[in-house]
Amino acid sequence: MGIRSIVVGTDGSEPSYRAFAMAVGLAVREQGCVHACFVSHVPGAAALGGFFAPVPLAGDADSDDRLARFVTQELSQASVRGDFTCRNGEIAAELEFLAEDRRADLIVVGVLPIRLSISVVFRANCSRGALPHPRRALSGPA
Repeated sequence: MGIRSIVVGTDGSEPSYRAFAMAVGLAVREQGCVHACFVSHVPGAAALGGFFAPVPLAGDADSDDRLARFVTQELSQASVRGDFTCRNGEIAAELEFLAEDRRADLIVVGVLPIRLSISVVFRANCSRGALPHPRRALSGPA
């Protein structure tokens, strides 16, 4: 059984473009789909509420739109099904929630703090996890 559904974290950084390129390449090879996700980080303490009540985040709508257009264009050019989602919260948890929701076989992340990367890979209900090789690159939007 192949990799049919891939969740990839993307934030517009070079490592996230490499992760996205890896996810798209796997989806082409396996005839799968890619669910790209940008997570606006909210520290864990903020999610507890009470004294540490979450503060609404002011996102950069232009940046989100550019990233969404880039993901959509790349998926279309590669003839890969997929979508782009923006979420707020703990990065690892949000990627895990999306993976569960999309029944992902794989979560791909770029270079993140190693504890977070390992957390995403091993806590997810996916059978596999991946960090792309740092030398493989995909140029992002101009």
